[in-house]
Amino acid sequence: MHQKRTSHFIWIVIAFSLGISISYVALRGVNLAYGLISDNKRITLESTQPTKTQEPNRILTQIKANKDKETLSIGFVGDIMPGLDAFDNIFEYVKPYTEAQDLMMGNFEGVTTDHVYSKCRIESSNCFAFNGDMKFLNLLKHASFDVLNIANNHFNDFGKVGQEDTLNKIAQSGLTSSGIKNVVTYIEKEGITIGVLGVSNYSWTNNMESTKTIASLISEADQNADIVVIMFHGGGEGEKYAHTPRGIEWYLNENRGDLRTFAHNAIDSGADIVVGSGPHVLRGIERYKEKIIAYSLGNFASANSVSTLSTLKISALLEVNFRKDGSFISGKVYPFEIDAYGIPHPDPKGIAIYNINQLSTEDFGIFGVTLNEYGEIIF
Repeated sequence: MHQKRTSHFIWIVIAFSLGISISYVALRGVNLAYGLISDNKRITLESTQPTKTQEPNRILTQIKANKDKETLSIGFVGDIMPGLDAFDNIFEYVKPYTEAQDLMMGNFEGVTTDHVYSKCRIESSNCFAFNGDMKFLNLLKHASFDVLNIANNHFNDFGKVGQEDTLNKIAQSGLTSSGIKNVVTYIEKEGITIGVLGVSNYSWTNNMESTKTIASLISEADQNADIVVIMFHGGGEGEKYAHTPRGIEWYLNENRGDLRTFAHNAIDSGADIVVGSGPHVLRGIERYKEKIIAYSLGNFASANSVSTLSTLKISALLEVNFRKDGSFISGKVYPFEIDAYGIPHPDPKGIAIYNINQLSTEDFGIFGVTLNEYGEIIF
């Protein structure tokens, strides 16, 4: 009887042990299976787009977005002529393009001042003085502009008072000026520093003829910024000045700059891109040492009495994507057309793309930039 009890007890112990082993294996199997599911879930979260119900995915996407800011898109347009009582919708049709850039820049061809004395005599019929107001600046801000270049001839339309008023009002509107004499403008965007230098042919701004000073300022910007942008204002004006000549351009007895030499020297000194304005028509785009030189982006918008006939109405926005080290990734030209009221509209015909291609080839040969049918730069 004792032997049977002992034997029975042993079988109970064995059964209990087997039960524990089976449970352990089963539980371990569950844990292994859970581990595989967790790993699969992690991989899935990293490779799918965020949804409102996937909180971890949103965080991972945010991390990825932060890493993407090793790159920066900058948009450039040409001449912006301010005026009093601008149309509220002056930038409405192109706003989807201007607000899509990380940073948006343009040439501010005029001033914003209450000063009444301009450079033009009342009886003059061939003198232009462009003056706007805070409303116009606020419209630019609302269209996501960031930097306005004031290095141009019309920055002196209302003298020193007009210059000071303009700089103050641009700052009040939340926009930033570039082109102040002997000053490099720095902008911090998503952890990337951009240095902007505005240059013209006039004594009240950085003068491109002061080659040593300009080279020194660009070198300073290159040391302090990740990306260095040069915005210049030069060249002849009007339909006859679409080509970029060699040597110095003269217009109305003014030296309007040796633009090719200036642009090349700017890149040699450390600039990552050079963008021009002034001719009021599109010019070609050159590739120099793997950098972009856009010699004129034409008119962009006007709240003043500026002709928009023929090629003067053909406009464009140049988008360039940079790595953090300032090197070129990609670029694109968006074609616009300005209506009789000075308001820019997208141009489905893409005339700007055709014009830029033709001018780039004729003026720069194998160094001219080619745009495909979508306006994308083929480098």
